[in-house]
Amino acid sequence: MPTHRPIVFFMPSIRLIHRYSIAAAVSTVALLSACDFSSSESSTPPFEPSELRPGGDTSVDRGASKEIFSLPSQSLSPLQKSIFHVGDNEFEHIRSGQLRGPLLNAKSCQGCHVKDGRGNPPPAGDEHYMTSMFLRLSIGADATKGVIPDPIYGGQLQTYGIAADADSPQHLPGAVSQHGQGKNRAIGEAHAYIEYESLPGQYPDGSRYELRRPIYKVKDLSYGDFDDNILFSPRVAPSMIGLGLLGAIPESAILAKADPDDDNGDGISGRPNRVRDTIEDRMTLGRFGLKASTPSVLQQSAGAYRGDLGLTNALFDQEVCTPTQSSCSERARQEPTPHGARHNIDDLVLAQVEFYARNLAPPTRASHKPHPSDPVWRGRQHFYQIGCADCHTPRHTTGVAQGSSLGDVKGFDSLQKPASPIEALSHQVIWPYTDLLLHDMGGQCEKVQRERANGQACNDTSSNTCLWVLRCTGLADGRPDFAASGTEWRTAPLWGIGLVQQVNPNAGFLHDGRARTIEEAILWHAGEAAMTKQRFMALDKSQRQDLLDFVNAL
Repeated sequence: MPTHRPIVFFMPSIRLIHRYSIAAAVSTVALLSACDFSSSESSTPPFEPSELRPGGDTSVDRGASKEIFSLPSQSLSPLQKSIFHVGDNEFEHIRSGQLRGPLLNAKSCQGCHVKDGRGNPPPAGDEHYMTSMFLRLSIGADATKGVIPDPIYGGQLQTYGIAADADSPQHLPGAVSQHGQGKNRAIGEAHAYIEYESLPGQYPDGSRYELRRPIYKVKDLSYGDFDDNILFSPRVAPSMIGLGLLGAIPESAILAKADPDDDNGDGISGRPNRVRDTIEDRMTLGRFGLKASTPSVLQQSAGAYRGDLGLTNALFDQEVCTPTQSSCSERARQEPTPHGARHNIDDLVLAQVEFYARNLAPPTRASHKPHPSDPVWRGRQHFYQIGCADCHTPRHTTGVAQGSSLGDVKGFDSLQKPASPIEALSHQVIWPYTDLLLHDMGGQCEKVQRERANGQACNDTSSNTCLWVLRCTGLADGRPDFAASGTEWRTAPLWGIGLVQQVNPNAGFLHDGRARTIEEAILWHAGEAAMTKQRFMALDKSQRQDLLDFVNAL
């Protein structure tokens, strides 16, 4: 039998524990009230026609194409759409002469964001590699830098590397003495894979369901052991639609929704993440990333170029190689840069990709009749009644969408500062269904363990048969990032969620893709969302399906 493992608890504060205790004491009343829809008309906001166009004037018509997430904002000018398509090409392909790496996770941006939609976890088992997800790494939190990276492997596990004589990423498992010090040869840092544990459950009405709990395992480290305090956080690439609109929501509107001390007593305590703006070198509001750890689309894009593709740029100008990865550093010194530039990616390309990413349009919502006979209409009522909208804030209005700090793209070959505001994204009524705040979703994580494949403890940790294993309950990852704790996540936008598997049939839901359906994703909710989940479970089967029909229509 596996040996007993120490547990590292990532639990809510005393304030939150007290609040959850009070919530539990009234859970029976809450569940009963959740099933009483006699007053749903009075407590559900009136339908607004703008709901059908969640991206405002930017919205594109919903359709059956797998390219539905790849379309430009409809309100862009013809010239802007041309710039968008140039950025699209850069997003999908790395230019000739711009070698990726030396260490990387994908061959292009599109390699993770499949058709601009979600990535997917690999099938279970050590024979499968992560191609559109990865593990973030750290050994602790840092208030101004976000995290403390692992001294050897940095802040992200890059599972592929590029050898001196190849332009194709490859993972060569093995010890550093075998592979890591070969001249001019960078190799993938390790092999990470997933196994699942089945978690069967049952609704109060007797209907059964089955969730799958992921267990993350890492083997074949190429450059030495992880730090003893290593933390893992699995991340599947999210959808790209509507990013520019989210970035244009006024900060004051986001902060107005924050209630870190639950002063209104509703059991929800969304709070902002404060993160480092690398361009202006100051702390600011985080909006992007699964823990809201990035302030802008530009910084998110630049960070992905460096971290995911190994391409340096003006915002992140250091190679991913750490001091102990000498073969990686040697390979990096041989990389060509465009026109003798200092970085692998120049500002023009970065600005084009930023413009593209900011202007991917949300699709229109599936049409429905505003009448109780329509299941989507009934599901909308349930969505509000059970509390989904308490975190998934439906409606926002954008302010002025400022142009890029890099400047406007002019003539496709130059940048002009200062950039003009992007009118297409400005002053739009949008329906993203997110508050962009952090919420405690519950759960706890064990300390990363050294184990053998059979689950037995590895007493001889020098053995190359030892695995690094992460087990968590609930949605916790146990890895803080700036102000976000190991149980907190940013509320994910829901627009376009019903089209996710149309775009990528292998995609799942939640931060690591564990949920195969939207229903499973709801059933994983805990912490601040525990009462909403219980109310969902208390609905009868047809009511649950109505709610799912509504979410799928978004």
